[in-house]
Amino acid sequence: MPRFRVVITDSGKKDLEGIQANLRAKLLQKLKILETSPLPTIKSIKKMKISRKIPLFRLRFGQYRIIYHVRDNVVYILVVVHGKEFDSASKDVIR
Repeated sequence: MPRFRVVITDSGKKDLEGIQANLRAKLLQKLKILETSPLPTIKSIKKMKISRKIPLFRLRFGQYRIIYHVRDNVVYILVVVHGKEFDSASKDVIR
């Protein structure tokens, strides 16, 4: 049974719309892992050191990176980007 609720923000939805349908379905399936364990307990999840105000995490899925924030029992998906766009996207998130 899920302990956390995953919410995709408007910017996250916009990012997902730009991804091919078959890959988007796989990414959405991967997000289900965050319902039980959104904190760094597996190798593909890391805490981002770039933010000091709010704790941000990064989930790696193939060539894509998902930036999210956990508050209470809710996981907020902020950004879904290709790995080569990760650095600029992560800087945009902390502004």
